[in-house]
Amino acid sequence: MVKTTTTNYSVPLPLTANMRVWLSLGIIFAVLCAVIWVLFYFREIFIVVLFGLCFIALLNKAINLFNKYTGKYTRKQKQVLAIALILVAGSISLYFFATQISNLSELFSDLSGLQAMILQGTQLLLDMLSVLPDAVTTWVQNTVDTIVNSIFSYTRDFLSQMLFYVLAIVLLYPIMFNMYFKDSGRIKGIIDGMVPKRFENEFKHTANAILTQSNNFFVAKIIESVGIAIISCVGFYLIGLPGWLFLGLLAGLLNNVPYIGPMIATVPPVVVGFVIGINVAILAAGVCLIAQIVDNIYLVPFMISSKVSVNPFTTVVLILVFSQLFGALGMILSIPIYIICKIILIESYKLLTDIFPERHE
Repeated sequence: MVKTTTTNYSVPLPLTANMRVWLSLGIIFAVLCAVIWVLFYFREIFIVVLFGLCFIALLNKAINLFNKYTGKYTRKQKQVLAIALILVAGSISLYFFATQISNLSELFSDLSGLQAMILQGTQLLLDMLSVLPDAVTTWVQNTVDTIVNSIFSYTRDFLSQMLFYVLAIVLLYPIMFNMYFKDSGRIKGIIDGMVPKRFENEFKHTANAILTQSNNFFVAKIIESVGIAIISCVGFYLIGLPGWLFLGLLAGLLNNVPYIGPMIATVPPVVVGFVIGINVAILAAGVCLIAQIVDNIYLVPFMISSKVSVNPFTTVVLILVFSQLFGALGMILSIPIYIICKIILIESYKLLTDIFPERHE
């Protein structure tokens, strides 16, 4: 029988003095660290696979929800209804996409004029500095050239990276979807067969705990991201900001980056607002502020904290450490990685104390 009891991972366990337990636990911890390092070393592939798993989980939930509310229909009726829903959703998405592209095209034409003004201003500044020593003029010119070259270099790297992601998605996602929806039972059987019978119950209990805790975390983050995106999209639309849909979705996505994400998400709408007028820029900043107030007063305390229980001090330390080691991706994944490792180490510790009991003399 598989364990059905729920473990409270916030309750400290009694410590053992058995060195064999701690040595084995140290080896497990070292293996976990090695796995984490390998995943972040191949971070591009890791990101693609991670998004694929999230998309599969969301699609699976959507399928289960669809089956729940269409249980009285025949198989053929379900297929027709599913096709109709996909077509309607696709048509609405294409309409909004085309509208946003049109708005952004007009915006880019305005931005090209703004870029010309910036270049004229830079040249005027250099002409004004011509009365100063040549060393100062040369330093200003070199600084401007460095900034421009950095922008172009970053743009080329970004486009190259996006091309890699598109290629990886095209190659990997069909395989991932086929494995999950067609061969998931066989793969699960292979994994279960690799686990010794002695540890079968513990393995299933640990796997279920990891899936439950990880699902709680990602559901909480999805709720938070969708909430921020909806508030931002509605606010940007009401103030007449071009590209309101893209900017709102970007705000919801960047909100997953702890601390600096909301600040970064404020920059694009404010810049776009400045192209139209100072009033629109101020209103765009106000929309971002309102979204963060709702997030911190309602979403995080009442919806996120109820699903994910992690000590605030531990959260800050984890985010700082992972950001130093692995950058922005480390900041985003620091908490779920901590949750998974914590479950594995606690369950391993309990199992090891059973395997290596203390000797009472």
